[in-house]
Amino acid sequence: MDGGLGELAVDVFATASHVLGEDVLELCRTGRSGTASLDSTLWAQPAVLTCSVAAFRGLSARGESYAAVAGHSVGEYAALVAGSALDLADALQLIALRAQATDDAAHQNPGGMVAVMRIDREAVEQICERAGTFLAADNSAGQLVMSGPHEALESARAAAEGAGATCRSLDVAGAFHSPAMEPAIARLEAGLAHVTFRVPRIDVWSSTTAAPVRESDEIREVLLAQLVSPVRWRETVEGLAGRNPAVFADLGPGRVVGALAKRIVRGAEIKFVTDLLPASASAS
Repeated sequence: MDGGLGELAVDVFATASHVLGEDVLELCRTGRSGTASLDSTLWAQPAVLTCSVAAFRGLSARGESYAAVAGHSVGEYAALVAGSALDLADALQLIALRAQATDDAAHQNPGGMVAVMRIDREAVEQICERAGTFLAADNSAGQLVMSGPHEALESARAAAEGAGATCRSLDVAGAFHSPAMEPAIARLEAGLAHVTFRVPRIDVWSSTTAAPVRESDEIREVLLAQLVSPVRWRETVEGLAGRNPAVFADLGPGRVVGALAKRIVRGAEIKFVTDLLPASASAS
């Protein structure tokens, strides 16, 4: 990593390593560090937060500016840090708590998630209602996600495929963004009670409400509701486009949310973090 970008990114990873007790940079580079593994929900969520904040701070120091920020699901925590509504150390502690609480809930209420393509939201909602599953994410007009107990999910999948959908099981540990996560709410609420939130310095859009969040109590309520509510990503991106339609930057690991934004907003320009970083930074 070079210049200011590298220095700020290293600071973010150092903070994460101190708070979480593992070498988070090594974890993100190789997939493992000590007893930590990216294959585990317990570490994948903090890793996403750390990488996203490192990219945001490094690129901001290089002159990139943003009118608003948003995060898909767990990415909301990174968006709150980027908007200066939440301190990084507090966000890391909350994410670690959230990861443990949702992992425990997944063991208590086993289930999974299935992505559904090529049928509309109304059809998926009807299938979910009949099968006893839940709409977990509205990612774009052509991609929705169902969540629920395994047997009910298989029934819903068969119904969706019978209606002409293409379905794909997601490699996740549980039925996230559904009532299966209700046992996690009280534990996260206890953690949120000890955290200070500030009014964001730039708009932070919640993918739970598809609207900006501003006040402390509102932010807490949204982060709790997020556990059992669908991700409204399509509506969130449409809302962002209404305010700043020219360019989106995907600062998370991978290129998933940027690709979704491209489908949602026709003609949108998408910048990915790997395109914005200098070669020496992205390779180090």
